[in-house]
Amino acid sequence: MKKGPKIIQISGIRGLVLTAFAIVCLAAGFIVFPAKVAMHLWNYVATTYLTIPTINLFQGLLLWAFIALSLFMLNNKKSIISMRQPMELSDDEMNILMQRIKMQKQAQKLNTMIIKAEDFNKIIQQAKEEKKNEDNNKQETSNNINEKHF
Repeated sequence: MKKGPKIIQISGIRGLVLTAFAIVCLAAGFIVFPAKVAMHLWNYVATTYLTIPTINLFQGLLLWAFIALSLFMLNNKKSIISMRQPMELSDDEMNILMQRIKMQKQAQKLNTMIIKAEDFNKIIQQAKEEKKNEDNNKQETSNNINEKHF
């Protein structure tokens, strides 16, 4: 049996004050306090170990927001970035992949044979045309020679 959503009824000024108090406490606990911690950690590391500038509370808030968003993006299951190792192919998938590779190789061989055959046909046609031209030239030359003798 499903229950509907719980409805909280706020009535009067006392309800508004309690709601505002709850919101302020949540904001302080989840926003301001971690920002202050991030600021103090940054400033401690900056002054003790490194020679980098210190930051104020607003910059600590931005640092905390950057950290929180980074953690959210890395822990989100729907994210594009995946940190897991790809799964290995099963034997059936590997056989299918190998068959596709063999088919592609055969298709490449056939394509090169067709291209070579077309080139070969062009060469044969050119050779035939050259032979016809030579025969015509010989015939014309022999006709010219025959005309000169008579």
